[in-house]
Amino acid sequence: MAFSLLKVKNILNQKRGRLAGSGSLEPEVGVRVSTRVGPPGPSVRITLIGARHLPSLFGLTRAKGYVVKVKLFPGDAKFESQMQDTSWPVWNEDFTFQIDNKKSKKSNESTDLSQFNGYFVSLTVYAVLEIAAPAKDDKKKRNGKNETNSTEKTENAESTSTLAKFERLMSSSFKGSSKSSQGSSSSPDKRRTVGVATWTFDLKLFQNNLKNNFMGTPDIWRPVEQMGSGLAPANGLRENKKGQVEITLLYTNSEDGCKDTIQVNVNKMRCTVQTMQEHEIHKEPLYIKAAISDREHESHWKSDRFFPTISARWDVKTSCARLRFDSRNLSNVTVYISIGCKNSVGVKEILGKVVVGEKTPHADIWKSLTDSPGVSKTHWLPFE
Repeated sequence: MAFSLLKVKNILNQKRGRLAGSGSLEPEVGVRVSTRVGPPGPSVRITLIGARHLPSLFGLTRAKGYVVKVKLFPGDAKFESQMQDTSWPVWNEDFTFQIDNKKSKKSNESTDLSQFNGYFVSLTVYAVLEIAAPAKDDKKKRNGKNETNSTEKTENAESTSTLAKFERLMSSSFKGSSKSSQGSSSSPDKRRTVGVATWTFDLKLFQNNLKNNFMGTPDIWRPVEQMGSGLAPANGLRENKKGQVEITLLYTNSEDGCKDTIQVNVNKMRCTVQTMQEHEIHKEPLYIKAAISDREHESHWKSDRFFPTISARWDVKTSCARLRFDSRNLSNVTVYISIGCKNSVGVKEILGKVVVGEKTPHADIWKSLTDSPGVSKTHWLPFE
């Protein structure tokens, strides 16, 4: 009965352009799911109803609209909704997933849904960032001011020339960023992930008899949870507010103790969507720096600049710093990893750091490293 009342409430609210949802004040997305077992073949139809309370600001940028990527598991097919330009979007779009007959269980009963046990739907919500488009020509047309062909050609040529110069400048400024961090592009992404909602099939809810042998559920509203980096936490380490970095340390001792070496490789970085959005506020590309010092000498590696992202990785063959030192200075050796950027006036700003050494919070990692010469140690460490 509650579901029926909710459905009626949603219909009334849709006339006003709003969805009632579950009543929660947090971001959520609504779907109806229907399944078919009988002819012409097993399939799942997902109706994307809409969403509520979606965030509109990402850093200093306002969202232009929202889209949802719909995926059924198990399976490879996925669909994407049309863009809606409100934080309370209404879609009412249908997406049909055909189930492989070879993998599905054969049943003579059109109401036997047991083959869908373990299925679940994933709904990833994206915000499309607002893009300012030049409207100079449009204004002239609206005002009825028509320019001559020669003038238009001159303006277009100048505009194209200016744009080309700007693109070359940006390309040279951030050259190599896409190579240094896989998955990040050479320009800021036009989308930001709001979060993901999932629903595991509850076969008891498929009670509505629909057309074409489909059995459907009532309206289902699920919370949109914030996505992390997509990587499983290592050694129980939970994702923190500033993100994490994976490094590999290697200590090698020499026969005379005069040419000991410490090497650090920066492998990966990850953070939450919220942390990425905080990075975007600076409106500057980021970099990762690894340094090793024994108070007398220093060796360091610095990544190419990259745009804020929830995860990045580097080539372990090149993303390393190595320091040779006297074994008597081992207690003075410190490994320093930082993530930072240059602000609008060119001043370096450190957004997070990790320090590993004998007298640091990670002294246990340091002891394990120095007690095992020649054995590399890989750790996920939180930025502080």
